[in-house]
Amino acid sequence: MRLALTAAVIALAALSGCETKGPTEATPEAVVPPPPGPPPADLADLVGTPAAGDAQLQSRGYVSARRQDPIAFWWNAATKTCARVVTTDGRIASVNTARPTDCGF
Repeated sequence: MRLALTAAVIALAALSGCETKGPTEATPEAVVPPPPGPPPADLADLVGTPAAGDAQLQSRGYVSARRQDPIAFWWNAATKTCARVVTTDGRIASVNTARPTDCGF
């Protein structure tokens, strides 16, 4: 009986143009954030410098948007650039562009 009912549902779905999805197809996929972009041209020279580079970022027009150690996000309103700054062992390990939403915009 159950097999006949399943076959009937599939047949009706096919006639109506609907697709049927199995249990694994109906589950939403995990959301994977995009990889960071290239370094902003005005910050690329900070890689490898002491992490006290906050002053350098501020002098270049960036404001701290949020921190999640060892990652900090900095926003430049003039250029609409969000920068992702990773600090390791007291030095700036990497600087990359990020999505404006990462900086709250």
